[in-house]
Amino acid sequence: MAEGGEGEDEIQFLRTDDEVVLQCVACIQKENRKFCLAAEGLGNRLCYLEPTSEAKFVPPDLCICTFVLEQSLSVRALQEMLAKSGQNSEGKLSLKAAQSGGHKTLLYGHAILLRHSFSSMYLACLKTSRSQTDKLSFDVGLQEDSTGEACWWTIHPASKQRSEGEKVRIGDDLILVSVSSERYLHLSISNGNIQVDASFMQTLWNVHPICSGSNIEEGYLLGGHVMRLFHGHDEVVSIPGSDQSEEQQRIVNYETGKAGAKARSLWRLEPLRISWSGSHIRWGQPFRLRHLTTGHYLALTEDRGLVLQDRERSDTVSTAFCFRASKARIPRIRKRTLHLRIAQAFP
Repeated sequence: MAEGGEGEDEIQFLRTDDEVVLQCVACIQKENRKFCLAAEGLGNRLCYLEPTSEAKFVPPDLCICTFVLEQSLSVRALQEMLAKSGQNSEGKLSLKAAQSGGHKTLLYGHAILLRHSFSSMYLACLKTSRSQTDKLSFDVGLQEDSTGEACWWTIHPASKQRSEGEKVRIGDDLILVSVSSERYLHLSISNGNIQVDASFMQTLWNVHPICSGSNIEEGYLLGGHVMRLFHGHDEVVSIPGSDQSEEQQRIVNYETGKAGAKARSLWRLEPLRISWSGSHIRWGQPFRLRHLTTGHYLALTEDRGLVLQDRERSDTVSTAFCFRASKARIPRIRKRTLHLRIAQAFP
């Protein structure tokens, strides 16, 4: 990852197998607001935009915003592959072709395949259109497999300082074009509603890497991991069971016994920064802890101690935590210290 001091390509350039978020900026009521492309994939397959400008006060749901750069091909190679797959009676890409990514550096002008991490479906230009103002636009959503042109997008530089064939640098503003419809991936505003579609109007996107797929070491805690936190030897940080009231389920306590095997003791670690948020967690790095089953955040309050708070109230003052290598108190910082250990981290 960027902080780890790996090779130059991993730090400066985007590569296949990297996990990324696509961010754009829109001017709303004379104020620039940032959004990330998001999708659920469960029931609703249409993409939408997750606000990230107020991340200090309201944590964005990054787990539904991440995509894997699964494959990159020249347009000519893509057309040849699609032509060959078209001769197949099932009309599907060969498994070998679909999995030939291999940590290649992305080049401008090439076509890319983006797989949604949460649903394992593919970002695609759909045949439907929900726009009330742009009759020539198409919906953007998720497709179950990588069949056909619909889930391929060519990547182009927004700056004249970059040209086709150059390596795609992290931080560049990009233009994404659907191969099937030849329309741009676009943020549209209609009657106060903000949505994403494939349109003849351009939107500039910035691709932020979450983690590098080329160097993930096992046994280390990464941002986005789901884990349990143990206090002492046998107490796990948990909340009361579902048989309790909603208010009681906001109380965080230490439990022994079967609680350590139940979902109510699971937490997702979410670093405060978006870029490289899926990389290795360092000592002292701030993060939030999201309770997996309720979606609420662990907060430390003056009056109630450790509680769960709604996402809309989870500002960094009350919900930012960090791991420290020592129990020794840091001078001149008035913060309470929780002595916990991590167990059972799941990617």
